[in-house]
Amino acid sequence: MKTFLTTLLLLGFAQATYSQMDIASAENTNMAFITTKDNSNSSVSTFPKISDDGLPMAERSEKLQLQVFNYDIKSAKVFSPKANTTYSVRFSQGNYRIDAIYAKDGQFIQSEGVFENVPIPFHIGYELAKKYPGWEFHKSWCYSNYSFDKSPKTSYSIEIKKGDKTKVISSNALN
Repeated sequence: MKTFLTTLLLLGFAQATYSQMDIASAENTNMAFITTKDNSNSSVSTFPKISDDGLPMAERSEKLQLQVFNYDIKSAKVFSPKANTTYSVRFSQGNYRIDAIYAKDGQFIQSEGVFENVPIPFHIGYELAKKYPGWEFHKSWCYSNYSFDKSPKTSYSIEIKKGDKTKVISSNALN
């Protein structure tokens, strides 16, 4: 009987210890910046990448961001120096899309991007894994908003699955 009680006590302790463990892993990389030319005075400016916690987005999305920041609307056929209008340009590659707006003088005003199936920041994945144990991360979307006079805003939506159930969870990456 003593052996049986000791075994139950050890199993109970092992179960309680195991259930308190948080299991998470992430790729740790450094945050970098995109360097672009500023059309107004030919100086070099830096724009932060759409990333958080040092986890950069895929190389294709970075190249697409560079295209947006380096795009010269003045070289487009639709550009008219006498027209008092703004220009909307859509950049896309695969599941990535950025809609940018340029001023009548060719300067970048703002952009909105949607990137599908990009790596999510560690802290968001960790919190979701804790809040929804047993759920699988199925898809992810990153929404980015750049504006000439404001700091970039990035938010994520993550689709999670458990059996036949599916949920889409939104999380603001800057909080």
